[in-house]
Amino acid sequence: MTSESAVPWDFDIIQIGFGPVGQTMAALLGRRGHRVGVFERWPTAYPLPRAGHVDHEVMRILQADGAAHEFEPYAIPVPDYDWLNGNGDVLLHLDWNQPTPSGWKSDYLMYQPDLQDVLLAAVRRHPSVEVYGGWNATRITHHPDHVEVTLAHGTVADGTWRPDGVTRTVTAAWLIGADGANSVVRQAAGVAWDDLGFEEDWLVVDLEPHDPDIRIDMPEAGQYCDPDRPVSLFRRLGRAHSRWEFMLLPGEDADRMTQEARCWELLARWKITPADATVIRRTVYTFRSLLAESFRRDRTLLIGDAAHLMPPFMGQGMCSGIRDAANLAWKLDLVLTGRCGDSLLDTYTRERRPHVHSVTTTSMELGRIVCISDPEEAAARDHAFLTGDVPPPPPFPVLTDGLLHRDANGTPAGPAGTLGVQPRVHWQGRTGLFDDVVGNGWTLMTTVPPGQLPLDDDQFAFLRTLDTRIVHVTRARIPGAVIDMDADATRWLADHEAELALVRPDFYVFGTARADQADALVDSLRHQLRPHLPETSRT
Repeated sequence: MTSESAVPWDFDIIQIGFGPVGQTMAALLGRRGHRVGVFERWPTAYPLPRAGHVDHEVMRILQADGAAHEFEPYAIPVPDYDWLNGNGDVLLHLDWNQPTPSGWKSDYLMYQPDLQDVLLAAVRRHPSVEVYGGWNATRITHHPDHVEVTLAHGTVADGTWRPDGVTRTVTAAWLIGADGANSVVRQAAGVAWDDLGFEEDWLVVDLEPHDPDIRIDMPEAGQYCDPDRPVSLFRRLGRAHSRWEFMLLPGEDADRMTQEARCWELLARWKITPADATVIRRTVYTFRSLLAESFRRDRTLLIGDAAHLMPPFMGQGMCSGIRDAANLAWKLDLVLTGRCGDSLLDTYTRERRPHVHSVTTTSMELGRIVCISDPEEAAARDHAFLTGDVPPPPPFPVLTDGLLHRDANGTPAGPAGTLGVQPRVHWQGRTGLFDDVVGNGWTLMTTVPPGQLPLDDDQFAFLRTLDTRIVHVTRARIPGAVIDMDADATRWLADHEAELALVRPDFYVFGTARADQADALVDSLRHQLRPHLPETSRT
């Protein structure tokens, strides 16, 4: 089998940027054995928190990176998310303590440096990934069969990166831009932003209480929808920190607002003083809503803030970037190993951009509710919430396009595009979450013994080409079968009137079926992949 990895470029993939999204991407590619050259402008990881939230889906992706269990002790599950008005009345209560399909708690608050540390350790476990700090991409040249990147080395003094005169040029089959909102990779590729129309300035203040268990009269996570000054607040940003975010009012100056004395004035409402905590970060962010017109341009691929920016009111900015990495990694793997042509990568934008657009617009709608500063408008908002005259928040979006099993009308069928379940299982003497015990990647999960499925040799061979795990899941003790300890997989399949599910490496369901339709389900995937297969495989 021909592999792009056999082409003598310096790397299979060059990646510019190494924040948490870039770290996740590098670990996922390294786990698959690809040669990745990561170049980051800053010589060391950014030492202060920015993102503060991960959800259950992201935890499962981190699990695939080999980082979730190491990270879990540092992240704190949050059972509730409350929206309060200026009088302290609860306008909206979100229950974050419901079961999830991913096998993890619904939502966690975390301190970003803790996540970066465990992700860096995960990356370092893969010798095919090389990480270079202090290198800034200065020129990107696209060729039909590879990308060439010229980089300048520099050092940091007083928070400013300065070149030191050392340069180098490297080549790769593919280039990933994980270099943030001002991405030089996106700009070099000529990919424009779509501005969805949200822009507000907020002051972010992070504290390290001297006593991590100090009592502060604030929700674990919440929004004060107070027209005098809207505030977002998080009692525990991980296990040892707290965060407040204050909306700037008309006429307020960012330099004045970031003075430490002004921060303590704002924090006085919660009766916390310099005797109780240390301010570790105070900065003004402009919350925006920008979406790249495409996440792919030729041999350039964009992930994270290089591809999208959104207001933080759903806590989904970094989470969306990590979803990008999970979606892109398995597709790049198929391309780099020669099992699919590069047209498969066009499905990356088709799948991820609508999903991100939906998350962004919901974040904007929530932000507009929070950011009301007119007292009369705020009173009308409060009345609508308190009288139940507001619809519930929309469900979290699913995949609606791309590689999904479809019905006769071309609509994703059943649970296709939703997240697959990760049950607790017992197999070969081990008990734990499915991915830890059995593994991940393409998975055909079936309550019917695989030998009884109506699949022929060609269909089994196709599944083997994708390294598909065919897993018999049952509540009984049957030799070779995986025991569904809590019947989570069994119930999930029964709820969808199915006996098997074909799940993608990013944990989204390709499709489900009754046992007698297993051949049609496999053929559906084969049919959708056929245009992306090498010519010799399109039979």
